[in-house]
Amino acid sequence: MPLKPYYQRTRADATDLANDVQPGDRLYAIGGEYIVTDDISAAFGSHLVRPADTTTGPGSISLPQLLARHGGIFTQPLTHA
Repeated sequence: MPLKPYYQRTRADATDLANDVQPGDRLYAIGGEYIVTDDISAAFGSHLVRPADTTTGPGSISLPQLLARHGGIFTQPLTHA
């Protein structure tokens, strides 16, 4: 399924995001940019993400944790008006 432009901090959106993302996708939050990794969270069963400014390495946070931390995730770069 294609990515929605925005995912809210809800269980339904966390499930949708986990099902929609692919390794290598970039996700954007206010204050951060993340890359979806191949690694899977044992606790949540979803991909892990890492900050985009790190070149390699395993994921550092799960998708549900990312949503909870930032309150919402964008799938397109944020523009500053």
